[in-house]
Amino acid sequence: MGTAGIARGGPTTARGPAVAGWACAVGRRRGSREPGPFRTGVRKEKWTFLERTLVLVKPDGVQRGLCGEIVGRLERKGLRLCAAKLLQPGRELAERHYAPHRERPFFPGLIAFLTSGPVLAMVWEGPRAIEQVRLVMGATDPLKAAPGSVRGELALDVGQNLVHGSDGPESAAREIDLFFRPDEIVPYQRDLDRWAQGAF
Repeated sequence: MGTAGIARGGPTTARGPAVAGWACAVGRRRGSREPGPFRTGVRKEKWTFLERTLVLVKPDGVQRGLCGEIVGRLERKGLRLCAAKLLQPGRELAERHYAPHRERPFFPGLIAFLTSGPVLAMVWEGPRAIEQVRLVMGATDPLKAAPGSVRGELALDVGQNLVHGSDGPESAAREIDLFFRPDEIVPYQRDLDRWAQGAF
């Protein structure tokens, strides 16, 4: 029968460890020409590479009491929460976080907003976690965000759009290092991962 989990001795990449899955071959019952609804025990390697991404519930999301809503959506998506902390960002942390936008005219506004109140910083993990989180969040402009997404359903303003998610592997690694020490990120397995993360 199927098993799943973080592979020991399996392939790894900069994106993270791999999940080993079982692919089941369809067999025939003895004495029958019909395919049997059973697994033959043939093991086929399937490697799903995990990503980690930073998610911030911004000050407006914290003040509006939407932390639980956002966490719940990411959990229902099948992603795994690896780290979380509530903190008040200072100006130095905010400037380092938004450093790629330093030359943009809206940079001062980004800093003022991120330092205006507490944020919930989190690390989420799963197959293609960066893309999956951004799908759940929706487009930056709530008017262009997909119906049912966090921003499409709960936000009105581009500047106060509730949540931040890393936009690529390099930015994810940089941002996670800004908010978390390595020993604050907790790797673990859930039984549901084999059902939610394509590793069965």
